[in-house]
Amino acid sequence: MKRAYRQAALPLFLMGMVLLDGCATYPPSENALGPAMVVSVSSDGRHAISSHSSKHLVLWDLEKHQKEIIFRDANIYSAYFIHGRDAFLWQDLADQVYVQTVEGEVVKQFEHFPTYGHVMDSSMAHYIASDDDWNLFHGYGKDLQPLKKDGSSPSFLGTGKLMHLSLAEESNLLVSAGFSTDKDVDPSTQPAIQDDQLFSYYGGIVLWDLESKAPIDNLEGNTSKVDAVISPDGQWVVSGDESGIGRFTHTDQPEKMYRMARYTGGIFLEDSPYALEDPRKYDKSGLIPVPMAEKPNRWGGRHLTTNTTVAVAFINDSKEFLRFGTYKHWVALFEAGNPWPQKYFDLGTDPHPSTFSYLRSQSIATSPQAHVLVTGHVNDGGITVYRYDPDERTLTKEWVSE
Repeated sequence: MKRAYRQAALPLFLMGMVLLDGCATYPPSENALGPAMVVSVSSDGRHAISSHSSKHLVLWDLEKHQKEIIFRDANIYSAYFIHGRDAFLWQDLADQVYVQTVEGEVVKQFEHFPTYGHVMDSSMAHYIASDDDWNLFHGYGKDLQPLKKDGSSPSFLGTGKLMHLSLAEESNLLVSAGFSTDKDVDPSTQPAIQDDQLFSYYGGIVLWDLESKAPIDNLEGNTSKVDAVISPDGQWVVSGDESGIGRFTHTDQPEKMYRMARYTGGIFLEDSPYALEDPRKYDKSGLIPVPMAEKPNRWGGRHLTTNTTVAVAFINDSKEFLRFGTYKHWVALFEAGNPWPQKYFDLGTDPHPSTFSYLRSQSIATSPQAHVLVTGHVNDGGITVYRYDPDERTLTKEWVSE
């Protein structure tokens, strides 16, 4: 079995990511936090848990503006708050997974392989974890069984990001998202468990049934590194990728993926007639003005938004979600089922939010129930907390940790 202590060194192989994340060397003090790799927010918005490149596990009190270092030798990809509970998941480097309350009580503990992202539902009946090859497993111990095991590529190491796991508990649905090649896959003929393959058919966006523990559909339309989440009510899956494509689909009709508008280009009309004088047809009717810089950047551009997406996250229990552009501090507000951006928000640059690296895409987290957004920082181990007002459609910065 691969030992979990190797995870702290994995970013060394991803040299481009290392330079952005500052993961090549760890802080000299046992209390000095490296950048947050994974952040998760409690449903009530009162707490956040984070695991850092320095192997610290930190519990944040978002109301009292305080932090507590829970552990100093933790799996850097293991922080996860369980929905509807005051308890969170984490793993130490001896391969032990803990379910621990904010008061410090360990509710459950079990041995597991080194996880590269895991989730658990509020009943604690469903525990899903990914290994470094993006194989997915349900349960632990004698109840461990594979959900996806059909190749070693794409993978965490080869892609440079975690596979994002997202639960909709009332619907018993799971969405996984990693690297999409836009393959047309039929789960009835292409099994998700197949040991004689190298390349996985289920590395992109996949909708899973937790009861049957089987894929419902492979959601097409995105390419390259992709992030996707399912809405809290289980009705919508929204996605964005590094090629600039944004999509949404209703879980009742997963075979139908719809385009989000590009911020300045609009919606590409796939069925429009081809014409030499205008080979690409776009609908721009619902666009809103994009934020612009006063001066061009070094590449000559002035747009403060980008269609390339590092993360998406629901900010409301209904349909509203945020789309985070790679390297950008401006984010777009969308409604699931509506292709048009609704508003743009500036997260600020002091400090810059952790949108610079796909390796840290899960250091951006929300509580849709409490309308709270928490981001890591690019260059330090702190967090920034924002609150969304769904009536006024405003996003306000509440706390920048020291």
